[in-house]
Amino acid sequence: MIETSMAETTEELEQRVRDADGEIRHLRNTISAMRDELEKARIAEEQHVASAIAQANDEIKQLRATINALRDELDRARIGEEDRIQSAVSTANDEIRQLRGTVNALRGELDKSRFREESSAQSAVAKANDEIKQLRGTIQALREQLDRTPAEQKRESHS
Repeated sequence: MIETSMAETTEELEQRVRDADGEIRHLRNTISAMRDELEKARIAEEQHVASAIAQANDEIKQLRATINALRDELDRARIGEEDRIQSAVSTANDEIRQLRGTVNALRGELDKSRFREESSAQSAVAKANDEIKQLRGTIQALREQLDRTPAEQKRESHS
């Protein structure tokens, strides 16, 4: 019986060892499968991160290109605005010069006109004064003739 018992114990131990070996194999296979899945997940995550980084880099590149295009457009608009302002200022300055020339020419004409008017007025006044002087002389002569007695008038008419 001891032999049987030992034989059973040996068999039980061998069975336990086989079961333990099977469980170890199963656990090793599970570990290997989990390692493989973990490696696949890590690779997938790395690919996902790399893809996200690539997309972010593409977006950054596009945004930089957009920023540069907008800067260029802004510069062109600013230069265009400066050109329009310069042109408007130049046109305004030309117009101011022309208007000043016109004002000066009109002042000259006005001064000439005033001089002519003053000359005409002085001439008219001088003429009127001469005429007044002549008329006064005539009036004086006529008064003197009227004041003379009829006898004096006869004498003068005979002489």
